[in-house]
Amino acid sequence: MKGKFQLHNDKNINVQGILIGVLVAYIITLSFFIVYALLLTFTALSELTLPTLTMLITIIGIVLSGALSARHTTSKGWLNGGIAGILYVTIMLVLGAFFVEELGPASSWTVKYVWGAVLGALGGMIGINL
Repeated sequence: MKGKFQLHNDKNINVQGILIGVLVAYIITLSFFIVYALLLTFTALSELTLPTLTMLITIIGIVLSGALSARHTTSKGWLNGGIAGILYVTIMLVLGAFFVEELGPASSWTVKYVWGAVLGALGGMIGINL
């Protein structure tokens, strides 16, 4: 069972799939942010759209990481997707600590982790059926 961590007889976590899913999701997310930055720079698009589109792109990235991580597993897509969502949020918070001086209270971190797990699990449910 290459790339899978065996929890019990029938419960698999595809570690390799999770890592690849999160990496590909971050590459796609970065591409979306680059396109958005170019649109902000070279068009009359208002900067008032920044919070909304940033949140939308992040949500798409989390769901995508869950879907891609569960795509190569045979069961428990929601679990693989949830773990990928949590990993996606962890990387986002760690990178944010380097670029943003104040990240906010720890309670907002909890909300971000819960949303990461829920959206990742949703993506995992979608991805296992692809």
